[in-house]
Parts: sequence; C-alpha cells; structure tokens
Amino acid sequence: MPPIAFASPLFILRDECQRDLFAVLRRLKEIGFDGVEFLGLFGRDPHEIRRVLDELGLMALGDHVSLGECYADIDGTLEPRRMLGCRYLSVAGIPDDALPGTAGWDETRRRYAVVSKAAARAGMTLLYHNHDNELLSRVGDVHQLDAILDGIPADVLKFEPDLGWISIGGGDARHYLRKYRHRCPVLHLKDYYATDPALLGNVHDYLPQVGSAERGSFAFRPTGYGVMNYPALLDDCLACNPGWMVLDHDLAYHRDSYADLKLSLDFARALLRVHR
Repeated sequence: MPPIAFASPLFILRDECQRDLFAVLRRLKEIGFDGVEFLGLFGRDPHEIRRVLDELGLMALGDHVSLGECYADIDGTLEPRRMLGCRYLSVAGIPDDALPGTAGWDETRRRYAVVSKAAARAGMTLLYHNHDNELLSRVGDVHQLDAILDGIPADVLKFEPDLGWISIGGGDARHYLRKYRHRCPVLHLKDYYATDPALLGNVHDYLPQVGSAERGSFAFRPTGYGVMNYPALLDDCLACNPGWMVLDHDLAYHRDSYADLKLSLDFARALLRVHR
C-alpha cells in the first residue's frame, strides 16, 4: 500500500485563516501535516497561495464548494482550485427540494454529472462529504446518505466519508467503509466525546456549545481522544486504500486548535506504525 498522506482541514482554523492564511499554513507544516483541505481561498489570489504551498512543501488536497455555486460558474470555480494543485473537490450542499425523493433529484444528478466531467478535465475528482444530517434523514427505508450515493454512479461521484459525523448521526462507520470501500480515496477521521451517543439527538441544536448532560455532554475531541474506536476501524479504513486521511474535529472550544491538531496527527501516525 502506498504511504497515506495526512491533511488538516482549514475549517477548524477558519478565523485564523481569515486573519493570516499563510501564517496558518506555516504552522501546519511545522506540526508535520502533508497537506491541507481548503474552505475557500479566504480572499487570497490562488497563484500567491500556490507559491506559499510550494515553498512550504504542502499539498492542496482539495476544497469544499456547494453544488449550486460550482454549477453556476464551473470554470470560475474549478480554475482557482486547479491553480492550487487540488486533486479533489468536495461538492455538497443539496437543497431540500433537490434531494432524493423530490422532484428536483433528477436535476441534481444531472448537475453532478456535468460538474464531474469538468472537474476530471481539470485533473480533479469529485467527492461527496457527509455530515450527520444525511444519517438523521431517510428516503423511504434507507438513510439519505445511501440514497444519494446509490443514486449517483461511482464514476461520477466518489465518497469522502466523515466517520465521526456518521457516528454522531447514529450510523455505523464500519458499515459505510465496507459498503463503499472502492469509492473512498479520502477519509475524515473526526472524533468526539459523549457519555451516551444515544442521547445526542441533533447536535446542531446546541453547537458551538457543548451538549448538556441530558444530551450526552457532547463535545468534539482530537482524533483518538474521543469515543470513536479508530484502532478497531483501521483495517476497514485501510481496505479503502485511501490516499489521504483528514484529521478533523471542527471545534477546539477553549483549547488550542494547533495543539489539538498535533494530538490528532501524532495519534494517527502512531496508529499506522503499530498496525504495520
């Protein structure tokens, strides 16, 4: 198996990126990350960002955009990401009236196909990145996540499973790793704490605060420091043959985000060393 690269999501550092993107990139390189997953360009010129990435030896794993934004201006969306060297583009954000089971679903599928072909010409692979809502909602007798992925061919849309969000939404991370094993070039290893995951409900009711005791005392944690059993999931993760693992926990609360990210990276690298 080729070496797995590790990326930091810029979502958790979005405020710092808005103030000084390049200082953030330098810190992440110092911590030891191989690359970053963007959340837009924070008002910076893509040529300037690429120059800094190359100087640091960091790779641009990809970026997150909405399907509507991308479809409305395909070239304007793809070209800056191509300049950055992005290999992946996570395209989600399906409106309620365009989800599986609605009249707009056929148009959604068509738009994904159009964007996917354009992305491939630009050297990028289209990914679907889940949150918890696709596990909290159903289409008939299946989760919305299954309906989306099963309704769009794998050669059009790959899967970037966020294993923590799957669990937070009440799903089984192992099931999704196995079901979509040949479709997951990038894995998000999110982690969180809960006294009882069955109490969480919709965590967006109280984010960005931690959950009350009645809601399982929910809080995001660095990878390896929460309830996700990544040692037990590792074989299934590796069976996907991922090129990248993203160490992701959304919020650090009162903690230092960089310190949390280093804990996540150290844990993931140690886990792979022990496995091998």
